[in-house]
Amino acid sequence: MAAEGAILGTRIRTMDPDRPWAEAIAWGDGRIMAVGTADEVRESCDGATHVIDGGGAAVTPGLIDGHQHLFMGAEIGRGLDLDRVDSLAELRARLAAERQAKGPGEWIVGFALEYAAFEGATYHHDLIDAAAGDGPMLLWALDLHTAFANAAALRECGIHGEVVFPDGSRVVVDDTGEPTGLLLEMPAIQLVFSRIPGAEPEDRIAWYVDAMQRQNAVGLTSIHQMDGSLETVALLERLDHEGLLTLFVKHHHFVWATTSYDEVSEMLATFGSRGPSWTADGVKFMMDGVVETGTAWLDEPDTTGHVATPMWERFDDYLATVARFHDTGYRIATHAIGDRAVRTVLDAYAALPGGSQGRHRIEHIEVAPDATVRRFRAEGVNASMQPIHLRWMAPDLSDPWSQRLGPARCAHGMRSGDLQVDGANLVLGSDWPVAPFDPRLGFFAAQERHAHDVEFHGGHYGASATLTGEQVLAGYTVNAARAAGMADQVGMLRPGLRADIVMWAEDPATCPTSDVVDLPVLATVAAGRVVHRTD
Repeated sequence: MAAEGAILGTRIRTMDPDRPWAEAIAWGDGRIMAVGTADEVRESCDGATHVIDGGGAAVTPGLIDGHQHLFMGAEIGRGLDLDRVDSLAELRARLAAERQAKGPGEWIVGFALEYAAFEGATYHHDLIDAAAGDGPMLLWALDLHTAFANAAALRECGIHGEVVFPDGSRVVVDDTGEPTGLLLEMPAIQLVFSRIPGAEPEDRIAWYVDAMQRQNAVGLTSIHQMDGSLETVALLERLDHEGLLTLFVKHHHFVWATTSYDEVSEMLATFGSRGPSWTADGVKFMMDGVVETGTAWLDEPDTTGHVATPMWERFDDYLATVARFHDTGYRIATHAIGDRAVRTVLDAYAALPGGSQGRHRIEHIEVAPDATVRRFRAEGVNASMQPIHLRWMAPDLSDPWSQRLGPARCAHGMRSGDLQVDGANLVLGSDWPVAPFDPRLGFFAAQERHAHDVEFHGGHYGASATLTGEQVLAGYTVNAARAAGMADQVGMLRPGLRADIVMWAEDPATCPTSDVVDLPVLATVAAGRVVHRTD
């Protein structure tokens, strides 16, 4: 069979240790057929092969976002984008404009709001009620662990006092016992979010397709989906059947501390479910919350004197449920941000029969002392991190995350470089819609340890080592594939692997960080389909 497509005249970084460099590549039936010199690759082509002239451009494997919430992001992203709003005045102005556009009585839903927008004030709906106007409002914090409701939304949802859930999620009240509108963690947020009128199914499908196409346009060809359900499995089956999946989706079931034994059994029964562009052999747990609201599980109290607890009220339930998934063959991911949470999850994995053995992973790892960092490589636990989250850190530690931790712990925060130096398998991603999915922003943040739009005057955040461009590319390709158990399918450009390919104006691994954020993505091929191409 002759190749369906080929790219000639490029410099290809294959990420294949057996042949690191090439100048041409061809594919057919969704798989790579040939990688090598132009003459070698032409042998796989005929007159019907669609040949792209690389014109000296750079080519890499398709990028893998190692931690993302595709469908939630596509839905929440239809609301009011509050990214980089960092003052009450700007927030109020944006809400007032949105109310004018929406009209009275309609829901306002916003996302990506920074905690810094409240300028150090403890949230109370009084801060924004006037701006939100005549109608209900819910704003998602940037991390999706917190949301902010106005008085109208609380009334509409029948919330009149404190509500506390077994995992510690809660509706916060003021000194009088009245709800402030501050909703901590998902069960509390759902009291309001679930009351917002939903879109029609076909509208949602259109949003998902649009989100995937936008990700293809920046070089993404695969994602690790971290908040799936049984319904998500059915959705993936439909999208794949209709040819709409332009990203390969590694699905993770989401297990809450309150998920029942029978619900877990239903999830376990889907093990091995897969299609041409998706697979469902992962599971995601939550150990703690986030630093900014005091729900991260730390060894020592934060600067406010607060000490959080794990989300699992009965910790043995976490251990037992993890063991059920481990024994079935699932790959386990656990959200752990605080140092106590990270260490506890490492202990849990170590106690499993055979240990982690490269199958399991920890997400975020925002606080980790040296002894904890050293355990990842030694115990075969994948480290999944999002350097793009450094976009909220300030050089003077005035940001809410740094203020809550204090200087000593900030020094060993977000240690992606140190984990890499110690030999851990480092997986990189965005956590979209928590942060933008554009991996070029990740390339910058991982190498410079701050965001491209935050001036650090030649320095960088914290004491961790930085990553090289080559290490960042590995985090988005071969390392992510290895963590997913898919190193024989994606992450490299080698004959027989899935034809996920990106053509760039320059090699993103060696492009100066001053230019990488705007580095043109010339073409993206996903499973042999050209899903993005510039003129």
